[in-house]
Amino acid sequence: MTSAFAAIALGFSAAPAYADEPTLPESPKKVYSIEKIGKLMTNVYDGTRLLASCQADKGGTCTISRTFSVTRTIGVALGVSKSFVSGELNMSSARTVEVRAACTSRAFSSNNQIYKAYPSGTRQWYKVVEKYYVGGKLKRTTKSVPLQAFNPQGVSCVMRTK
Repeated sequence: MTSAFAAIALGFSAAPAYADEPTLPESPKKVYSIEKIGKLMTNVYDGTRLLASCQADKGGTCTISRTFSVTRTIGVALGVSKSFVSGELNMSSARTVEVRAACTSRAFSSNNQIYKAYPSGTRQWYKVVEKYYVGGKLKRTTKSVPLQAFNPQGVSCVMRTK
């Protein structure tokens, strides 16, 4: 005889001893996600982070040839970590990346020009989304201000006026 049939035959209930007790509600919990804003931008350079520059007289050229250690920037909000955001964006969470510049300028057309090197790579805009659940039901959704992540992958060199 199976145990279920044996319990019924002997007059025992197969239900647990505390079946009449109410189940406790689920603990409140927060669930985080990333909401991308627009598409991943590729081949962009960060004009706020000058890596190096060189200059020459009119008609001359100059070269920037060096390896730089560039900081990867990942915006965070609502208590999430950089490693969480980088994972959601399929980006390395390493703080820095080595990039190599191998740029030679075109001929300078005036003495009022300068050749500058900036980190280049990909940029993604996004918001951190927090969903707050109580008793398994969604009670509140909070979104951060727009944030950005910049993933350096190389160096862009551009001619500028001083």
